[in-house]
Amino acid sequence: MSNSAPGMSVHTLGTGGGPIVSSSRAGTSTVVCVDGAAYVIDCGMGSIRNYRSSCAWSDLRGIFLTHHHSDHVYDLGSFLVTGWQVPGESFSRPIHVFGPGRPQRIPALDQEHAAQVDERTAGRTMAGTVEVVDALLDRVFASDICIRMADEGREEPHNWVVAHDIAIPDSVPADPVEARHPAMDPFEIYKDELVTITAILVDHRLCYPAFAFRVDSAYGSVVVSGDTAYSENCIRLARGADLLLHEVMDLDAILATFPDGPTRDGIEIHLRESHTSFEEVGKVAQAAGAGRLVLHHIVPNTPGAADLQKIKAGAAKDFSGPVQVAEDNDCFIIASTPSLSAPREEAEVMA
Repeated sequence: MSNSAPGMSVHTLGTGGGPIVSSSRAGTSTVVCVDGAAYVIDCGMGSIRNYRSSCAWSDLRGIFLTHHHSDHVYDLGSFLVTGWQVPGESFSRPIHVFGPGRPQRIPALDQEHAAQVDERTAGRTMAGTVEVVDALLDRVFASDICIRMADEGREEPHNWVVAHDIAIPDSVPADPVEARHPAMDPFEIYKDELVTITAILVDHRLCYPAFAFRVDSAYGSVVVSGDTAYSENCIRLARGADLLLHEVMDLDAILATFPDGPTRDGIEIHLRESHTSFEEVGKVAQAAGAGRLVLHHIVPNTPGAADLQKIKAGAAKDFSGPVQVAEDNDCFIIASTPSLSAPREEAEVMA
């Protein structure tokens, strides 16, 4: 299915948060469509099936990874290989993949914690997006690719998939230990004739770098928060956006799904300091002056564990605009006619 309609729309391919297998929601993934071109943000588990319900492989131009937690990259390899020269189901141009580069060291809370991390990780290293894509094409799917090149006459896949590590501007004093999300201005990472995509660092505890993205077009603007606690940087990026697609968590509800014990205690700290609660997310949208707030990356993602009405009401308490909790395969129309400032009343949702 090709999404060739003119205008700008947002399709929630996956709205669940966390690395679990859920029967109710696919893993977090979003596609922003502009005049038939598709820009995917994150590739959670099961999202590739929903992508093909909304778009064709020929629509895809780029994939943008907010960070490298597994629940945001599970389907990345599927996106890259499935559209590679399949008759009638193929990329129409090289696909560009943008995501975090390799940090100079494993992130930590402070220097004392950094020493503990070094001991715990025992010489392990992280990887940048270029390394991740190379590993998928040259190692994980190496046998499949070689056989298909030999047997079906396909071209070198690197001609069709081009990876980029997002370079944080030199003027930003970012550091994986001392400053994982310093105050900064958004910076451009991608531009074509239809969209400009900018990024900013957000607060996802030890996950560094972690980005939020903004997509601007002639029809309007969309911001995807990525995973983050309450973030002044995210507010800055989302200033005046037509639609803010933001993660949300009910901490008590997710903790209720875990058994008591040291592991539960450790993940509680991570969750509390890495994500935005339903009691805070409306404040983000209000401070940014966003036109509409859509909640996704729902935590907990266990079927029936999240009280969606409570989450929506908590967000709406502090935000004067419309609020919706997204489901998989929702489609939000930003505008169907070009405007440098798309009227907010044109935004609508089609489930």
